[in-house]
Amino acid sequence: MRALVKGDPKRRTGQAGKNSPFVPGQGVVPPYLAGRETEQALIRKLLSKLEEQQAPGSDILIYGPRGNGKTALMAWALREARDRGIGTLKFRSADIDSKEWLARQLSIVPPWMPLLSNVTFLGIGIKTRDSPAGILSSALARRTRRRALVVAVDEAHTLGIDAGRALLNAFEESRSEQVPAMLILAGTPDLPRHLGRMEASFWGRSTRLPLELLHPDAAAEAIRIPMAEEGRSILDDALARVVAESHGYPFFLQVWGDLLWDQMSVTAHSASLHDVDRATPRFERIRNVYYSDRHDELAKAKLALVAAKLSTMFVDADKRTRREVDETIRLALESEGRASDSDAVMAACDRLYDLGYIWSPGVESRRYFRPGIPSLMQYVARSEDVDLGA
Repeated sequence: MRALVKGDPKRRTGQAGKNSPFVPGQGVVPPYLAGRETEQALIRKLLSKLEEQQAPGSDILIYGPRGNGKTALMAWALREARDRGIGTLKFRSADIDSKEWLARQLSIVPPWMPLLSNVTFLGIGIKTRDSPAGILSSALARRTRRRALVVAVDEAHTLGIDAGRALLNAFEESRSEQVPAMLILAGTPDLPRHLGRMEASFWGRSTRLPLELLHPDAAAEAIRIPMAEEGRSILDDALARVVAESHGYPFFLQVWGDLLWDQMSVTAHSASLHDVDRATPRFERIRNVYYSDRHDELAKAKLALVAAKLSTMFVDADKRTRREVDETIRLALESEGRASDSDAVMAACDRLYDLGYIWSPGVESRRYFRPGIPSLMQYVARSEDVDLGA
């Protein structure tokens, strides 16, 4: 498995004069994409068909709580596609304001040509006004005649309904016409439900890649392997502490790696437990700022106290049933004098899930819930003065 990405201009220089290989919070491929072997294998399988100028048979949804590496996995997939000679386009959902905008981006004609007539894309006859959604599949077919294409949309949970419906239907039609094009959508946990609002059949048959927290072994690799590739190491007790403090959260692992890299002395080539101790205050400041933002989101949704009381359920268990979660939410809403009927409970549960506060990955499909990040629950409980020993 290829591990490293070199030459990132944003990589920082530590005390030893070498650039840190860790990339916290930049949405780029980390130095070692640990724990995503299953997802990478599925993506490679689809890309191999595109490489042969064949329709892949499926598009891809990547979703999960923020910081779990959705954008990084998408970036890896695009890099893998380019390495195979496949064309790539990446959009942010905020940029996609209409199906006409999408038609212009997917069109093979130069962007200045429409200005000549202001009504028609010369050569392929795409009207700039009132362009039907079907023109997108035509543009895809033309663009991929000689070279397959991957189109990626980040933050797709905010994609506009009309433009999103046109995009999804275009890829659905293109797939039936065996066009060598694939769509990758990445977003927060509510991405599948948001696509369902578009009333398009695309998302139900796509390859779904829900991203969980990393297993401790994979979390350890995310720190150890990049250091080894740069001639450094980390002692076992120090690595165990970092893995425990990160809870397997990819963003925190990159933060820890970057802090330890800077903490190591000029002569030292192994990060020790002493280095971890010295880096801990800086890590806690970064984590608490991040958690403060998450707490503000919960407060804005009027769910901060509900979330805090929900955290007491996970003190002695790493997962709870949907019935247990619903009952705790109901009691919390009732204690605040708010509506606590089944609709209110469902709405609160869905919102906590969408925010990544609780998470139900893979085959669990909301029959069971786990903490999005265990230490976030602890932070919210303290912020709301909820006793975790209750």
